[in-house]
Amino acid sequence: MEHETAPIKPIAYTYGLYSALISIVVLIIMYVANLDKSWILSIASFVLGVLVFVYGIKAYKLSNSNMLSIGQAVKVGLAIAVVGGLISAIYSYVHYEFIYPEFIDMQMDTAREQMLERNPNMTQEQIDQAMSMSSMFMTSTFFSLMSVIGSLIFGLIVSLIAGLIMRSDQ
Repeated sequence: MEHETAPIKPIAYTYGLYSALISIVVLIIMYVANLDKSWILSIASFVLGVLVFVYGIKAYKLSNSNMLSIGQAVKVGLAIAVVGGLISAIYSYVHYEFIYPEFIDMQMDTAREQMLERNPNMTQEQIDQAMSMSSMFMTSTFFSLMSVIGSLIFGLIVSLIAGLIMRSDQ
């Protein structure tokens, strides 16, 4: 007997919002605490992110008469990732464009320093050319795009693993 599959949208919107909130809160904490990198925040963000996807997929399974295929888990995970990634990307753009625009300049300065440390014999022309290339990737738009792509890759991997563990033989 066939059963009608549960809708993915409500799960994607709810858990995608949770995923985005985690990313936004981490970004705000790093800004307020003036942190460039933090292992503790990275680990906490990773664990909470995994939990959001796992609980989202579990919620879908429960709403789907306790049935779950790997394909359904991946669809749910990617839907959560799209919603979370888009919301995070919008905030990321606003954050780096308006709230903390000096972050990009700081990253460019760090890149220049590292380049000179590794290659002290570079000419000014080579430095300018390398910095010109780097500047294409150091924009709020690029950071936002990477937020979406990172969310999709993370969501795919986590949902595939969760689907393999939680699948029900049909």
